[in-house]
Amino acid sequence: MELYKALSVVKGDIVAFVGAGGKSSAILQAAHELKEAGVKVLVAPTTKMFVAEAEKVGPILTSEYRYELCSKVADVLAGEEAVVVGSTILSKQRVGGVKASWVPTLSPDGGVTLVEADGSRRRPLKGTAAHEPLLPEGATLVVAVGGIRALGEPVDEKHVHRPEVFSDLTGTGLSHTIDARAFALALLAGLRTASEGSRRAALLTDVEPGRSMSDASTIAHQLWRGGVRKVILSSLPKETPGQVWKL
Repeated sequence: MELYKALSVVKGDIVAFVGAGGKSSAILQAAHELKEAGVKVLVAPTTKMFVAEAEKVGPILTSEYRYELCSKVADVLAGEEAVVVGSTILSKQRVGGVKASWVPTLSPDGGVTLVEADGSRRRPLKGTAAHEPLLPEGATLVVAVGGIRALGEPVDEKHVHRPEVFSDLTGTGLSHTIDARAFALALLAGLRTASEGSRRAALLTDVEPGRSMSDASTIAHQLWRGGVRKVILSSLPKETPGQVWKL
């Protein structure tokens, strides 16, 4: 199954990926699938994105002025299938994010906009701070991402970005084991600022047929209890492109 279809992404959507454990990989896969389907794609991080990843999508356009960037996007998408936008190129070869309020203006008519709206320092889970995520205005779908390789592991810096925040959110003490309930609560925290009109989904990564798929189903049950009805499983980021399963 294609990831964008499993998430029910349609033309006109502004899709924000939050959480940890595979946001960039999911954006790259969805962008590739949408391009193959003939849909124009804009990737617009509101945080940061590595240049090496952005280049896999298409040309990178930067400007600190919204309407200049909007004009560049229109010109390039007239001949290209996809483009990445940012405010500037930062040190460590990262694309600086655009302001959340700019995203609806930049979004292509009849296309799909994919937004990396959170940071996690490559950890499989995170504790979402009060100021996070940086959702774009007009987001129609918010996808909370988490890597199930963290399930059964301790709450520490190796497995969780901001473990102290994670502990406060979930009630799981530092160095204690991450169970399905805590895992789900962490993902739900990333969805708490989603607007009432936007759809919500969860993407569980690091999944393989067998034990990890069973573990993912246990987490999905907790997410359903939290009101998230669409839960997708994927082998991302271990496999690229990743396999996708729909629960």
